[in-house]
Amino acid sequence: MKGISFFSRTIAALFFICIFSLTGQAKAFSIDKPITGAGLKSTSFDLVRGIILVQAEMDGKMANFILDTGSPMMILNEKQGGNASEMQASTLNGDLSGEWKKINQFTWAGVHKFNVKALSMDISHLEYVTQKPIKGLIGYDFFGDFDLMLDFENQVVTLVPPNYMADTEKWNLKAELPFTLEGHIPVIEAHIGDVQLRLGLDTGAGTNLLDINRKKEIAPELLAPIRNASVVGLSSSSSSIVAADVLETTIAGTNYWNMRYIFSDISSLKNLKDNNVDGLLGYPFFESGKFTINYGKKVISIWE
Repeated sequence: MKGISFFSRTIAALFFICIFSLTGQAKAFSIDKPITGAGLKSTSFDLVRGIILVQAEMDGKMANFILDTGSPMMILNEKQGGNASEMQASTLNGDLSGEWKKINQFTWAGVHKFNVKALSMDISHLEYVTQKPIKGLIGYDFFGDFDLMLDFENQVVTLVPPNYMADTEKWNLKAELPFTLEGHIPVIEAHIGDVQLRLGLDTGAGTNLLDINRKKEIAPELLAPIRNASVVGLSSSSSSIVAADVLETTIAGTNYWNMRYIFSDISSLKNLKDNNVDGLLGYPFFESGKFTINYGKKVISIWE
């Protein structure tokens, strides 16, 4: 199972998790009765250095979770024992091991799921960056049956059932663009100068990621390098990276100015390389406004 999970303590929490394979999980779920104009329960989130933190109920207890479209599954932050079945995941910093656990009931954003399979691993050092206890991550397997509405201006997220007309009359549609779903990652087209790119969308990323091999194609005047950048991974080991502010990124005819990227060898991320994906867009992209990710129609709507 291929993967990557890391964050930066030196360049505004360069954190995201991307484990690139899907695992079967129970689909049983129910939905709260509508209590908002959108028809589902909207829920607030906190932004901590680009990381989306939400409150969710797991087996009757409330806890903090990271909302992460880059993760295919639920991940629990737990110290490991030696009795449960173990799996391996490859990362930029080496191999990780975890254990499979079952969550009896998980409730978030008006949706209840039962008998949820989750990967348990010790990621307690990620709490350093948020200064809050983190119980785990909410991944694609939880919200993939819904449209994901993200309002970064008001820090609200809503899960909308397929074919349900959400209340967006107060929003102005800025652009709609199709995406392909590579595994669980929505991938869109973008340009930096004359360089055409395919980039995945990852709400768990504190910054953007781009293949180091594409950096040489970008005009130097579009890059403002960041000095002394480093990352630390799930194993807590640290490594240096190349980072820069990119003057202009064009997506669906709209220019996004001065977004921060890290440049790294992504050859170990087999899911990306096999599908000709050049990197990931994280918080620097999402902070620009309101988004709806429609997984069924494979369209992302950008609102203002």
